[in-house]
Amino acid sequence: MKIDKYAQTKLNAARRYMREHKLDGILVTDNVDQLYLAGFFFYAGETIFLIHAKGMAAVTRKLYVAPFAKYAPYIDVFGEDADRTKAIIQYAKKLGLKRIGFDFAKASYSSGNFLRKNGCVEIPSLFSELRKAKNEQEIKQLRASNRLAYLTYEYIKPRIKTGMTECEVAAQMEYFMRIHGAKATSFYTIVAFGENTGNPHHETGLRKLKTNDAVLIDFGCVYNDYCADMTRSWWHGKKEPAEYTKIWKIVKKAHDEGIKAAKVGVRCKDVDGVARGIITKAGYGKYFTHRTGHGVGLDIHEEPCNDQTSTHILEEGNVTSVEPGIYLPGKYGVRYEDLIVTTKTGAKILTRK
Repeated sequence: MKIDKYAQTKLNAARRYMREHKLDGILVTDNVDQLYLAGFFFYAGETIFLIHAKGMAAVTRKLYVAPFAKYAPYIDVFGEDADRTKAIIQYAKKLGLKRIGFDFAKASYSSGNFLRKNGCVEIPSLFSELRKAKNEQEIKQLRASNRLAYLTYEYIKPRIKTGMTECEVAAQMEYFMRIHGAKATSFYTIVAFGENTGNPHHETGLRKLKTNDAVLIDFGCVYNDYCADMTRSWWHGKKEPAEYTKIWKIVKKAHDEGIKAAKVGVRCKDVDGVARGIITKAGYGKYFTHRTGHGVGLDIHEEPCNDQTSTHILEEGNVTSVEPGIYLPGKYGVRYEDLIVTTKTGAKILTRK
């Protein structure tokens, strides 16, 4: 039964965890964790995986049985359209598995309670932990996804004209990404003009671009299952305020120095501290109202995060954003964001070649 080396490595890690914690099996109920393990997309609640010492099984909707069994012949696939949680427990009992772990934080309320009542034990989010460090295949996919995002930026910037609405710009960006192979956007595309750039999580609307206005775009795409995330800010027009120029330069310096600080063995909170320190020293600390960055992978927000609450120490293969910002309410704001991967020689930017 054919299985690629990356999938085998992930299964080996799960089985090593089973041995260390004296488990007979692990149930995987989260669809993103399932995508990570098998490379096949299921909607939430449609499938349950069971990893055990001798193999792996999946109970899914009957319509998925044929395509998934062909895609992953090393997995025993069964169809069940009624109660898949009950079905997987019955299957586990037939195999003689007694002590089975599951991630209670990712299970639904009803299925989690059912699993506990049937002797399953709660375990920490094993696959969230494994997903922190990306392998070479994942990094390649992330680079491709983020390269498409950068090409979108290069495409849209010269096409943004006075009088366009934020929604018009977002539509053109999303169209460009989709026709170049993106499955979806990583999140709701943020296009902000003028005073709206002073809101770090502005909701794109019908505000029209004026002759002299601040512009901020924060966007990403899902390409080959992996997410992109980037932000750029600039002034539209020839009368750029001196204050806008000043905060743009401060943010860009915080961004650049934050990336330089990201190395194997460095605490995530220290990456945040470097970027935050530059903005604070310049007198704008209270206007930097979010963390410096977050992990990105199959999900747009993953661990580890570059913030002051993090206890994570950067490892090889961690992919995070560095996105400092300054937001002056009612006036304008600036954010500058790239995704980086931590390597033995320092951080490499994935957003562009």
